[in-house]
Amino acid sequence: MFPDDGMSANETSVDITGVYSTNSLSRWRPRLVSMSEDCIFCKIVKGEIPSSVVFEDDICMAFLDVFPIRKGHSLLIPKKHFENLLDADPDVVAHMAKRLIELTRGVKVATGAEGVMNAVANGEGAGQEIPHLHFHAIPRSSGDAFGFRFPPGYRESMAKREDLDKMAQKIAESV
Repeated sequence: MFPDDGMSANETSVDITGVYSTNSLSRWRPRLVSMSEDCIFCKIVKGEIPSSVVFEDDICMAFLDVFPIRKGHSLLIPKKHFENLLDADPDVVAHMAKRLIELTRGVKVATGAEGVMNAVANGEGAGQEIPHLHFHAIPRSSGDAFGFRFPPGYRESMAKREDLDKMAQKIAESV
């Protein structure tokens, strides 16, 4: 079932009433964008779709990803529907940050991984497939096959301080 267990990423034994596609969730995207009633993660919160829950409280819940990149790949979501981090309640995010530390520690210990990558994508252009805020906790090891490594040589060309200062100012004006 897990990609590092010898099965291909397209093979799965998970069949959850047709909600998940075996290859991609992109076909569900048009239905998910506008209505939280149709959101896969909201259905998990309501108990309409089964999940392997790691923990749950009044604000958020953590469960295992049904399409794990690595064994132990977990997701942390708010129970209230927020499309992404940019429209989320700051108090909810603050609570989730504390719980993300706990989840990350648990994933590392339970899997014996060398490290754990945390990721959040905000919007389709960033790779977000489910428009409900979620944080990934993905166990990682040196030499694992999962991507997201900085490209070779990226530190060979340092940005000019003037360009960095201009961008910092532009971002500061937008905050």
